[in-house]
Amino acid sequence: MKKLLLPMLLMTVYVINGQNLFRDDMSAYTINQQLSGQGTWTNNSSNPGGLGVAITGDGGSNAKVLASGVVYPGYGTSANGMEIKPNGDGCGTSFTEVTNGDLYVAFVLNLSAAQANNNSDFFRVMSGGNFNTTFRLYAINAGFSFFLSTAKGANGNPLAQSTLSYDYNQNHLVVVKYSQLPGAGDDIVSVYIDPVFSNGEPAVASATTNTGADQAGNIDRMAYRQNWTNGMPTGKAGLVSVARTWADLSFIPLATNAFNINETVIDSENAKNGILKIASKAYSGAASLQIYSIEGTLVETQTINISASGERININPLQSSVYILKIVTDKNDVITKKIIVK
Repeated sequence: MKKLLLPMLLMTVYVINGQNLFRDDMSAYTINQQLSGQGTWTNNSSNPGGLGVAITGDGGSNAKVLASGVVYPGYGTSANGMEIKPNGDGCGTSFTEVTNGDLYVAFVLNLSAAQANNNSDFFRVMSGGNFNTTFRLYAINAGFSFFLSTAKGANGNPLAQSTLSYDYNQNHLVVVKYSQLPGAGDDIVSVYIDPVFSNGEPAVASATTNTGADQAGNIDRMAYRQNWTNGMPTGKAGLVSVARTWADLSFIPLATNAFNINETVIDSENAKNGILKIASKAYSGAASLQIYSIEGTLVETQTINISASGERININPLQSSVYILKIVTDKNDVITKKIIVK
């Protein structure tokens, strides 16, 4: 088992050229096994990001890797994610240290339940130690949806809550920007929820705050802090990325000039009858096709052929809904597109 750890890490954690500091789609992890010990994730509080195991004697269990599709248009796609739950693991990881300027942290979040109180953050980013928190995220029940809130620094600082609430059982992209400024209490946390990622950083954040003392300087680790009960949400997360710029968060390769959405036509008019048609002026040959429901479930995967004239592709008939198509060529160029089946 130990011999498999390094190849698995190389497959799933991508530190690439540019300004990306950490990227993990969890696609090669073993499902239904605890996340701790896979890749660089740990629940050991002696290691960077680890905050301890589930509460002893209270029915807690380790947070697992889930075979549950995680997808967000323009940002990324993966078959696997991680479990979010009360009384799980405080499981985290380190990333390349940031000592100044802007830091972006992003992940796809899909919650099925949240609690009404806000006394426990479920995600945090730390600086130089596991208990020196730079910023936190909270999920707060809003009836049939939930709010996300953020706070800077020590527990008990005022929360900045999102103006909108967000539906349960849907994939939501959460991007947090932390801006380090010269003073001791002027750093800014900005949270962007469900942005059109390809349009770049929005002008207005979903929630923002600069209240409280700064606990930054050498930001180098993060954790899904679940080893508690009160206030903890239930659901899943995935496609975790840390970068110095908005664009470098993406899991979709930037070098896609040979195959891009502007030169590719996807006809989904007959998808309800099990037929797609895909044509590309820029690429011909074999490619993989994956179709995800809007909730992130993988509903179709197959190898297809693409040509300029357009190829008929037989798929399983799709129900009336919204889907995400992901196409990967044999050169690893990728496009994703949202389709609506009526």
